[in-house]
Amino acid sequence: MIETLAIVVPTAFMLSFGHCLGMCGGFVIAYNVKLAKFDKKTAFFYSLVYQISRVLTYCLLGAIAGFFGSFFHVSARFQGFFYFVIGVIFVILGLALIFRGKLLALVENDRIWQKIFKKPIQNALNSDKISNFAILGFFNGLIPCGVIYTFLVHAIRSQSALNGAVIMLVFGICTLPALLGFSAVTNLLNLKFKKAMLIVSSLIIIIFGIYNAYLGFLATYE
Repeated sequence: MIETLAIVVPTAFMLSFGHCLGMCGGFVIAYNVKLAKFDKKTAFFYSLVYQISRVLTYCLLGAIAGFFGSFFHVSARFQGFFYFVIGVIFVILGLALIFRGKLLALVENDRIWQKIFKKPIQNALNSDKISNFAILGFFNGLIPCGVIYTFLVHAIRSQSALNGAVIMLVFGICTLPALLGFSAVTNLLNLKFKKAMLIVSSLIIIIFGIYNAYLGFLATYE
C-alpha cells in the first residue's frame, strides 16, 4: 500500500496540471461563472464543496474497484497473471496519455455519459443552491477520463475496498491544488510546462506498468 501511494501522490499531482485542467476545466469554468456573483469567502466555500464532492465520488469508485479486485485473490499463479494484465493496462494508459490519439479518445468517450447526465447537470447549473454544487462535483467525478482509469487500476490492484477508497481519496486530494486554483494556475503555467508534467507522469505510469508486468510474468512461472 505504501509503495502504491508513493507512486500515486507524485503522479496524480503532476497529472492534475498536465491533464486534469483540460478534462475538468470546462466544469470549473461553468461553476466559476456562477460563483462570480458571490463574495470571495462564499465563492471559495462553494468551490470547496464542489471539489470535495468530486473527491468523494472517486472514493466510491475506488471502493467498488478495490472490491472487484478482491475477487482475483486466488492462487499465486493467478495472482501473477493478474499483475501482468494490470501492468499491461498501465503501459497502454500511459502511452495513451502521452500520444493522446484515437486510443485516448476511445477511453475518454463521453457520449453515453452526456446522454445520461446532461439533463441533471443542466438542472443543477440553473440553481445557486450549495447542494447543486455538490451534485455537479459528483458528476464531474464520473467523467470518462484516462487518468481516473489509471488510478482505478491501482485501486483494483489493491484488492481491497478500503485500500481502493484510500488510493482514490489520495488521488483526489492531489488534484485539489490545480483545480481549486484553476484560474490562477491556468494563467501562470505555460503549455510547455503542462506538457512536460504530462509526459513525466505518464512515463512513471509506464515504468510502473512494466515493473508490474515483469513481476506478474515471473510469478506465473514459480
